[in-house]
Amino acid sequence: VTTTPVSGTFTVSATATATSTRMRVSMRYNAIPAACGAFDYGQVEDYTVNLVTGTADTTAPTAPTSLTASGTTQTSTNLSWTAATDNIGVTGYEVYRGSTLLSTVTTTSYTATGLTAATAYTFSVKAKDAAGNVSAASNTVNVTTLSSSITYCTSQGNSTADEKIGKVVMGTINNTSTGTAGYENFTSLSTNAARSSSNTITITPSWTSSVYSEGYAVWIDYNKNGVFTDAGELVWSKTASTTTPVSGTFTIPATAALGATRMRVSMKYNGVPTSCEAFSYGQVEDYTINITSAARETEASNTLSAVKLYPNPATNVLNATEVSENATFRVYNLLGQTVLNGKFHNGSIDISNIGSGNYILEISDNDNVTTKRFIKK
Repeated sequence: VTTTPVSGTFTVSATATATSTRMRVSMRYNAIPAACGAFDYGQVEDYTVNLVTGTADTTAPTAPTSLTASGTTQTSTNLSWTAATDNIGVTGYEVYRGSTLLSTVTTTSYTATGLTAATAYTFSVKAKDAAGNVSAASNTVNVTTLSSSITYCTSQGNSTADEKIGKVVMGTINNTSTGTAGYENFTSLSTNAARSSSNTITITPSWTSSVYSEGYAVWIDYNKNGVFTDAGELVWSKTASTTTPVSGTFTIPATAALGATRMRVSMKYNGVPTSCEAFSYGQVEDYTINITSAARETEASNTLSAVKLYPNPATNVLNATEVSENATFRVYNLLGQTVLNGKFHNGSIDISNIGSGNYILEISDNDNVTTKRFIKK
């Protein structure tokens, strides 16, 4: 360089011996000099430096701040935080999962791997310096990994030429369908149902001409494990008749898993359908039921029901009104699979990494749960 003067800063090693020692200063034309050797142009000077016993560093770094998690998958999550400060200098960060030390890193980010799907974890970070002083822990961040992909069994009527489901009503679901496919996916339509609450479903058959005897069944995947065969998940059924419409009442179990799950509605000619069969005549439709906390149902209706999403459709960032700084979210596709989860940041979530399409956003805020639909462009 041609800069003049030049200066630099260094720290004497804590393990250096307290004695007089040599300091060499070297300047070489057009290159960095080595400690020993001759060169064409420049100069070398030696000095004496007296190393003395210093005061032991007993001051710990400040705690790291603003620990956050992002990009959570079924088996990993990305952690990042704001750097700590120290009177001498921070040399690294200890990353903890609960009380288990995962790793020590020198940067302000870390990817925790080897996690289990659909499992809650707590992470924190501590700073350390060269003297071995360790800071207090950062704020903790709670992460729930994504659930394993759920694929529900197929079921359909092989023909809807003579009869099909004309209308399904339950809660805020009021769906008149005109499609002729033996299976219809209406999981973009949802309604809230509180634990321990009584609910009524009404099904209206549609006949092309002659009236036929139809049987009905409705299932809800209360534990969200991807099957309808667990005890209590057949919530209502009716033997074959020509009655129209038909209605049934059922109670959501107090132990039902909170959040969005699948409801299957099936109508079969001349018999009661099972959850995973293909039958000759009739139709099957799937919907989304959002299970909410019984104790908070009224409060939820007064608070989270006011949540609005914008912009909708959205491209990279989706914003929500009326959510607190503690609100968390989970995004489901129309197959009921979790594709994204995490915590709101200033009322916003990053949706840039999910594909275009229709999604269901489940919002949990102070024990209240609600769902909203949005479109990713």
